[in-house]
Amino acid sequence: MPPKKAKGGDSEEQAVLAYLQKTNRPYSANDISSQLHGQVSPAQAKKILNSLADEGKIQRKDNGKQQIFFAVQTSIDVPSIEEAEEEEDLIKERTEQVTKLKEENRTLASRLQALTSALTDDQIRERIAKLTHEIKNNEERLTQLRSGEVISPEERKKIETEHVAMLKHWSSRKRIFKNISAAISDGYQGKIKDLYEELGVETDESAGADPAILGGK
Repeated sequence: MPPKKAKGGDSEEQAVLAYLQKTNRPYSANDISSQLHGQVSPAQAKKILNSLADEGKIQRKDNGKQQIFFAVQTSIDVPSIEEAEEEEDLIKERTEQVTKLKEENRTLASRLQALTSALTDDQIRERIAKLTHEIKNNEERLTQLRSGEVISPEERKKIETEHVAMLKHWSSRKRIFKNISAAISDGYQGKIKDLYEELGVETDESAGADPAILGGK
């Protein structure tokens, strides 16, 4: 004969039975007590489980010194073939929706990144002004090139002045070198050209440089 139920124990019994049917997994009394977060103590759980098993509402199996309880499998709703196929179709549809949403999310994330990294209105205006100025300068330069006037008169004058100054330095240093060379050659027994080669001295003649061609003397 099944043990008598304690007064007010129907709610605990229903909680235990409902949990076993919902999870459809085997549990010990200690497991049930833990899974129900102390709603029933291990001792109460064991008593309720044995009572339910004696009434045939759940199944019980001895596993050594431990008893395992689980829902009666015939009480579990098993879907028909049609229902199972509908569930599979629904799962497939949901999976496709998830894939599509992930792709849309990646697209939106890319657009957001592009927008956040784009220039502000003020930066765009500043950039346009800078490019406009560069275009104007380039057009002026292009006009000069097409007309044959590669450099401005001011630039030409500056270059010519520097060119004349460099030629003067060149001529002056060449005279100084000739004076030194003449003084050395007076007491030198060999050829002065051989001495230049030995010392690594490069003259205008050996380098093929002619100041007269460049406007010097």
